[in-house]
Amino acid sequence: MTTEPRSLSPLFSLDDYANTVDRLAFDVLISVGSDGRTLVPRLAAEVPSLRNGGISRDGRTLTYHLRRNVKWHDGVPFTSKDVAFSYHAIMNPANNVPNRHGYDQIASVATPDPYTVVFRLKEPYAPAITTLFGDDTCGPILPEHLLGRYPNLNEVDFNQHPVGTGPFKVVRWDRGSSVELDANDDYYLGKPKLRRISVRFVPDENTLVTQMRTHELDVFAEMSVNAYGQMRGIPGTRAVLSNVHGAANLLMNTTHDALRDPRVRRAIAAAIDKDAIVRNFAYGAGTVAGADLPSFMWAYDPNARAQPHDPARARAFLRDAGYVPGPGGIVQKAGRPLSLTFAYSQNNIAARLIAVQIQSYLREVGIDAQLKGFTTQMMFNAYAAGGIYQAGKFDLAWYTMTLGVDPDSSGRFTCGAIPPNGQNYSRYCNREMDAAQTAGLRTFDLAARKRAYARSQELLVHDVPAVFVFWPKNIDAADAGLRGFAPNPSIATWNAHEWSW
Repeated sequence: MTTEPRSLSPLFSLDDYANTVDRLAFDVLISVGSDGRTLVPRLAAEVPSLRNGGISRDGRTLTYHLRRNVKWHDGVPFTSKDVAFSYHAIMNPANNVPNRHGYDQIASVATPDPYTVVFRLKEPYAPAITTLFGDDTCGPILPEHLLGRYPNLNEVDFNQHPVGTGPFKVVRWDRGSSVELDANDDYYLGKPKLRRISVRFVPDENTLVTQMRTHELDVFAEMSVNAYGQMRGIPGTRAVLSNVHGAANLLMNTTHDALRDPRVRRAIAAAIDKDAIVRNFAYGAGTVAGADLPSFMWAYDPNARAQPHDPARARAFLRDAGYVPGPGGIVQKAGRPLSLTFAYSQNNIAARLIAVQIQSYLREVGIDAQLKGFTTQMMFNAYAAGGIYQAGKFDLAWYTMTLGVDPDSSGRFTCGAIPPNGQNYSRYCNREMDAAQTAGLRTFDLAARKRAYARSQELLVHDVPAVFVFWPKNIDAADAGLRGFAPNPSIATWNAHEWSW
């Protein structure tokens, strides 16, 4: 991968790179198959449902029955105490957790016996089964017997030497180089077929493509569309494209100066030629986006059509917002030029190229965008560590948003999800959006949820907290001899115990 995690504890995972590593060593209650629809019980013995009584009729109580043959890597049995402890660790304000979305819907946790966990929810929460301790974010189920004595977990040794329940054990973390893992032969789903996995961190994607070409590497995880364009046709390798709930978008910090005005945001949207970006940079691994929900998802609304590319209309929006032509072709207001800082991940070649192209589109309508590249780790650092997204250190930023298999996006677009409480990086706050997202969460009725998400998509198109440029696919590549490599929409390593040569 191009990016090294900040920590090997899933409690502090913020991005797909960290989740990919964490999922080798830690397991979740419920996973999802590679088809993106089938729920797969993992640490839970079965998937809770209305039919089996795991979900109460009022939707406020979830009961998980746990497997009885699970052990932590140090041999201690896994029990309900670990799940309850992990919930409290997530909600502990002393822990620098990047995201509590979903877990903040839990009112209480009960452990009536070592193999039963009961969550009482504040309100019905439709995405609960896929969100809580699942693949949507790496569900951080942690060992209570090792961590329960600490007031916070920010700097404990466990973050470098984790002990999980997953199919592989972390043997060594060579900072800046690799994480080495050995098979966990006591894994509850059976001995993994591979004996060892070495996760290597190589910041330059061109180098990774070369190493796949020479078969020095067997898997290239979380690659950009640019790397995918280079990977196609390499003998003895195969690329795996997975549908994903997400969008490659231009974030706009709606709390910053000119970007508070939706007319300026609409001008930026009208200036960008999405079709050209998809044609030139997506290499067939993306389609032009309307709003946040891709067209393959059941809640997608075809009526949510975003602003088309129209430079003349972009200039009209700027005039309406009070901007007039200034020196060098840059518009200005009250003598101040419209100049914006544009952050992007310099490790990602596609992000670099797209940022330059968008800079050109904005310049054409009179907006000056100053490009500023950061390492991917700096972009995704936690709020307390001054992360670019979390701390809002940008006017514009290129960001590929990925969520889970449920259409819920309340963790990205509601007022309560503004960092450090969530991942609403645009700092967008609209009470109508809050109401629509809440309506989508509070019922299990599919038609009612679809109406709620149609409204949320309509608001995103109207308010433009981000320009949704294209709906990407998750892209991973593997040696053709690696069997069982079948990423799900959230994570490539969900079934690593099944991989074999």
